[in-house]
Amino acid sequence: MYLKEIIDTKRNIKFNKIKLNSKDLNSKDLFIPFSGVENRNKFIEDAINKNCIVITDINYKHKNVFKVNNLSQEIISIFNKYYNYPLKDIKLIGITGTDGKTTTSSILSDLLNSPKIGTNGFTLNNKTYSLENTTPSLEVLYDCFNKSRNNNYKNIVMEVSSEAYLTKRIANLNFDIGILTDITKDHLDKHKTFENYLQCKLELFKHTKIAILNRDSKYYYKFKDISRLSYSYGFKKGSDLRILYYKLYFDKTLIIFKYNNKKYKLVYPLLGKFNIYNVTSCILTMLSLGYNIDYILNRFKNIKQVEGRMEFLYNKEYSIVIDYAHTTNATLNVLKYFHKYNKNIITIVGCAGDRYKEKRKEIGSIVLKYSKLGIFTSDDPRYEDVNSIINEMLSITKKRNYLKILNRSDAIKYAIDIHKQNDLILVLGKGRDNYMLINDKKIKYSDYDTIMKILNKTI
Repeated sequence: MYLKEIIDTKRNIKFNKIKLNSKDLNSKDLFIPFSGVENRNKFIEDAINKNCIVITDINYKHKNVFKVNNLSQEIISIFNKYYNYPLKDIKLIGITGTDGKTTTSSILSDLLNSPKIGTNGFTLNNKTYSLENTTPSLEVLYDCFNKSRNNNYKNIVMEVSSEAYLTKRIANLNFDIGILTDITKDHLDKHKTFENYLQCKLELFKHTKIAILNRDSKYYYKFKDISRLSYSYGFKKGSDLRILYYKLYFDKTLIIFKYNNKKYKLVYPLLGKFNIYNVTSCILTMLSLGYNIDYILNRFKNIKQVEGRMEFLYNKEYSIVIDYAHTTNATLNVLKYFHKYNKNIITIVGCAGDRYKEKRKEIGSIVLKYSKLGIFTSDDPRYEDVNSIINEMLSITKKRNYLKILNRSDAIKYAIDIHKQNDLILVLGKGRDNYMLINDKKIKYSDYDTIMKILNKTI
């Protein structure tokens, strides 16, 4: 492609690929120093030395450096032109919230038979490709959009993290629909204050045509007030889709809800009250896309187990559940749900290093309140000492129903070795992650693989 095809210039320079990371550059690539770049001059210099051309909005005198007025405004246009407007005939659906993004995106992707982008990677045609971030850079996103367009999909479901707006990673990307799951006081290590965190969540809805909002959220009106057009779901009166009744079973959930003055009944295989919100947000989203409600409810027979989210791994005598719960609210929801049916819970849990320190003691107390035994272990310690993290998790509890086993694989094996009939083993925090973050290295590790290896030896 030629540079003059994507920006206003008379220079007829041909380039290969667009790159946002200078480390990935090859000769004759186009480099755009954009997201999170502090020392742009150095990266621009690196790009020039690699025989690349550069687009930026700062002054840098070189024949291969081209200035635009507002890069955050121009960059979407650049990617659209480079990929020939891949979203022209595709609805882009963004999902944000403290918890529930991955589950909601998985449900909606199954209902729409669409690609999805998020924590578990980029899923297309039943194949999943790993991603570095829940919400990747525009460079990666537009490649996903283009592949989806080339496979004739009409919708894309995407998780949108607050960090993506904090770092301006997705700039002014526009969405057809934005979904709000919930907002709780978490992830404050990077945002510093809850107000900053909330503002990043609000950003999605400034770039959204239709907002699907949780009416029960205490911040509902903040999101409604900035939305162009919004619909709501929840238990409260005034919800466009109002939940009237629900019943939780160990293996399914029954809900009755009201929409357009008619009542509807749905039974689905996902568990917990929190998933009622995820499910109803998906129903309301599909309604806003123009789907018939009977068609939508019938599609629920196609939803699959969400990998790493309350995922059961059965043995003959007991059950193991892996779940990604790592926030205070998610940990409480998962444990309260299972405690209702089984008081013999062995919970394996840790907290990530170098972040979320304010939540550690709350998570530790919740685990010991609802568990027969808590086994405290590692969970992406980064540069922190695992034992110190665990001591913080135990700092306010007076309970003594816990063990410390610093190696996560050993902790899981111990829980399986000591289990009694009818025990439920919960392994929380990592879901289907395939790595452990130690210092700045991603070490290969998987709760799922560890459990299956142990079970295969013991069955």
